[in-house]
Amino acid sequence: MFSAIRQTPCKIGLILTLSAISSMFAFDISDAYSQSTARSSGAVQRGVAKASPQASREPVKVAATKPQSPAQSNVPPQTQRRAASASEIPQATENVQEDDAVRLTPEQEAKYKEALVLFNKQDFSGSLAALNDLYASNPAARPPRLIIARWFAELKNPQAVKLSLEQATAETPEDPEAYYSLAEFAIREGSFTAAELLAKQGDAKLAQYTANAKRVKNLARTSKLVKLSYSNARQRWNDSLEAVTALIKMDGETPDLYIAYANILFQQKQDDKARQALQRAEKLANGEGLPTDAAMAQLYATRGDRENAKACLDAALKANPKSSKVLILSISNALSENDLDAAWNLVQRLYKEDKSAEVLKTYGKVALFRSDFKSAEAAFQEAVRQNPLDTDASGGLALALCEQNDPDKSKRALQYAASNVQKQSNNRDFLATLGWTLYKAGQTDEAIKVLQQSIADGQINAASAYYFSVILNEKGQTDVARQLLTAAVSTTPPFAKRAEAEKLLAQINAQTPKSDAQPATQTTTQPATQK
Repeated sequence: MFSAIRQTPCKIGLILTLSAISSMFAFDISDAYSQSTARSSGAVQRGVAKASPQASREPVKVAATKPQSPAQSNVPPQTQRRAASASEIPQATENVQEDDAVRLTPEQEAKYKEALVLFNKQDFSGSLAALNDLYASNPAARPPRLIIARWFAELKNPQAVKLSLEQATAETPEDPEAYYSLAEFAIREGSFTAAELLAKQGDAKLAQYTANAKRVKNLARTSKLVKLSYSNARQRWNDSLEAVTALIKMDGETPDLYIAYANILFQQKQDDKARQALQRAEKLANGEGLPTDAAMAQLYATRGDRENAKACLDAALKANPKSSKVLILSISNALSENDLDAAWNLVQRLYKEDKSAEVLKTYGKVALFRSDFKSAEAAFQEAVRQNPLDTDASGGLALALCEQNDPDKSKRALQYAASNVQKQSNNRDFLATLGWTLYKAGQTDEAIKVLQQSIADGQINAASAYYFSVILNEKGQTDVARQLLTAAVSTTPPFAKRAEAEKLLAQINAQTPKSDAQPATQTTTQPATQK
């Protein structure tokens, strides 16, 4: 309840492990993006057969995903196979020395600029050599590999970022920053023990580091932020309290820190003090934050206390009837309760007050839940017009377009979906959307290839599970489709295809009783485990 509309990935502890899915498909996925993006842009590729609109009844198999090198992972496959023009190569621009108050001589500034130019030309060894020269002449600067990592981050290439950080710990082991950055990676991956160990290594290095006083201050703050993250994840609330208290001393009172403080108090069953902290956060936000009752509703929802959550949300909506934040939260709650009429009424009310891109996206999502694809298209199209770089809006537009059985709209859907994948090639939501648009366009085999990549990291969201199940059911693999559908409809976060998933699951169960299906060891759905 009260969950975000965007899907939260979960690990499915099915017999149907994701490796089991992988063993079921016999395709090489290396050309999946190049084929789909070329078709969507009108390019012609010879020797690539279109998938038949009629699904084959042959067993579907999937080959394991081919790993990409850090240098390749952020470049679409078609640009990997030929020399890319300068206009196609993403450009790093960030001056990563500014936040450290590093004073560079003219010669050092020239070296820095030389390194950036070489990096943008993909001459990574030359860029590193220039940065090594700079660092040798100015030890107060950020180490070379950390600068390279920041530039790769700007290009949204996480694999290259992580590799650069690991190399930094070997080449400049006395510098603390790489350890904290790797700890943040571990947190995102759910490896909280590893994160704590890395952070403690960083703390030990920080205690000895004296080259740059500004960096010491910045890294001390980073240390507490990392500690707050892994302590929260491991529910060590006293450690969380120590970290957030230290951050408040460092940064002063901020809304975000008081919200974090309130969450810790709430987890310690100090509800009244949590409310007081949220009241302080609301005051500090000066009208820009979430009202206290709405924030308390979120906290009660995490505890599973539906009664208090609803009472707080109702109070927030009554006191703030025109608040976009409160209305969006109420819409999310209505969707989680599968009350589509309430969600539609609320979003209409919201749209009268606010026609921002965020509201348009919320409108579009509710319309998708209602299978009102023309209304969803109109809302997402306007959101894209307001911000052409908004990938959530363009992804929603792709989903709305592909459902309308219109060849021109199907082509546009593929263009939007493929463009998002080119921007973030490892984003499972973008991959799932591209896979579904390919399937709806009749390109089932290519859809399978892309959907397989959406689960390559071992996690799958409810939407992807539904998309896979539709294809598997058409291929006659009803037992596996049933397992995926059971997992999808058992998830807490709402997803637009829930009604369709429930209907398909009922059809499969009616046609193929479980007793006739192949035996399975266990069928469960569980959230991503904490390590």
